[in-house]
Amino acid sequence: MIAVLRFGPPRTLPDGRSLRAPAFAPRSTLPLSAACLVANGVREALARLLAAEFDVELIEPAIPAPAERRLLVDGATIVRVRGRLADGFVIVRPADARRVVSAAFGEAERPERDALSAIERATLERIAAALVPLCNALCGTLGPATRETAERAACDIATYFEVRTTGAQRFSIGFGLTRDPREEVTGLVQLDDLAAVEVEGRVEVAAGMLGVPAFSRIAAGATIPFETRLGAPGVLRFGDVAFSRVTCGTSNGRNAATVEALPGGAA
Repeated sequence: MIAVLRFGPPRTLPDGRSLRAPAFAPRSTLPLSAACLVANGVREALARLLAAEFDVELIEPAIPAPAERRLLVDGATIVRVRGRLADGFVIVRPADARRVVSAAFGEAERPERDALSAIERATLERIAAALVPLCNALCGTLGPATRETAERAACDIATYFEVRTTGAQRFSIGFGLTRDPREEVTGLVQLDDLAAVEVEGRVEVAAGMLGVPAFSRIAAGATIPFETRLGAPGVLRFGDVAFSRVTCGTSNGRNAATVEALPGGAA
């Protein structure tokens, strides 16, 4: 399981400061690429169904707590589809349902006190059903789709994310899964996997410390003292790592260094 560090709601301390308590929470292993594929499909489907252009943003997958799941599905229109890997849910909450219906009929947003008519409910269900095929990227091969109750969905949802429209017409479409994908653990990196990687090496033939006042007075022709003699063995470094001591010299007319010993005392 992968966990992420989150911070709870602010709590006021006696001295007036606010403090958010840290806590570790499980993180969804649903690939973000799969959720992005669904988000793009939502954008295209809404443009086709509602005859309008939409921009969307993705609220990344999360594993909601039981209380959060109940809040997410309370009063929502929910379609459940059976999948080969997991069951998927398309969730439209009440406030978003009114906005979706208003967009479908080209009207202003409906007041909360006005219930949806039979035609509006049928329209909403058709739009939700049209989004069900997008679950194929999440659940594998899909089976039949049916209406689901909020109580059952709140119990079965393991992973949840949202696709939200931006601009003048704002509403959210939720997607849930009954199973968080299993974390894929790959093999260890082998030396052959790094064959094409180049590591920059350098040899230090002398080193020393120089104070800031002396550093500020450096000019052409200045003599800089080193603690290490130029004729002493050098240090072979890769990045910031001192790899080995070396003897400096020339080979075929080029500067070269002979490694005296490998790390760990290996010859």
